[in-house]
Amino acid sequence: MPIGPREIMRDLRAALGGSLVHNVGERNAVQKALYIGVITVIVLTVLSGLSIWKPVQFQELTAVFGGYDAARYVHFFCMAAIVLFVVVHVTLTALVPKVLPPMITGRSRRWR
Repeated sequence: MPIGPREIMRDLRAALGGSLVHNVGERNAVQKALYIGVITVIVLTVLSGLSIWKPVQFQELTAVFGGYDAARYVHFFCMAAIVLFVVVHVTLTALVPKVLPPMITGRSRRWR
């Protein structure tokens, strides 16, 4: 794994304490963990969505989720997690506006 629990806890403590140094274009351990997490949640959302969209055609997949009703719950909570991720992401971007131009252009620019 590219990040360890020690690094995540260190950066999380620094972020909650307001002392996390943010360099544009660099990701800290918490950001890396959250991006890995949201990618996992997106995959689960697609798979659970398939199992509730076509439960007969994807019987095995639906069974992996514990049945149709369980797949619906998984899908709902995964969608809620994605919405929460987007809300937090947009909020943090609004709080640190210097990160917006590199997000749009894809490259870091030195501000004078």
